[in-house]
Amino acid sequence: MFKLATIYALLLTCALAVQGTSLAERACSATQYTDHKCETTGGSPFVADCQEAMKQITSSPCNQGNPSGSHCSTEAVHGSCKIDACGPHNKGLHTGIKCGDYLQKLINLCPPWEGRVGGYIVPDGCNVLDGSGGYRLQFSHS
Repeated sequence: MFKLATIYALLLTCALAVQGTSLAERACSATQYTDHKCETTGGSPFVADCQEAMKQITSSPCNQGNPSGSHCSTEAVHGSCKIDACGPHNKGLHTGIKCGDYLQKLINLCPPWEGRVGGYIVPDGCNVLDGSGGYRLQFSHS
């Protein structure tokens, strides 16, 4: 009986410890991703325009609000750059996870070509609302 009570107390302590931690402490790193693709061409947006567009969404969770068609919603536009959140309707990042950080990571992963950048990044499910797949952030020409 003593062993069972000890095990139960240990499990209860662990459950309370996890429940008491913040989302950031339970989630993966803020820019952990599962996939990306660099699609930079001569028709891609300029990096400088994308960096300006990113300033418009510094604290945004970039929720995908388009239930039909392309299943992409435009989050910001500046000059030649358009930033989209794509995937299932109402999908976005958890509170405290910034889509701008993911987009900067995409710029770092896809070295600019002739001052341009294009492509997408797929955030890890632990940073996406409901954790399921299909959500991505992308740069494209406006």
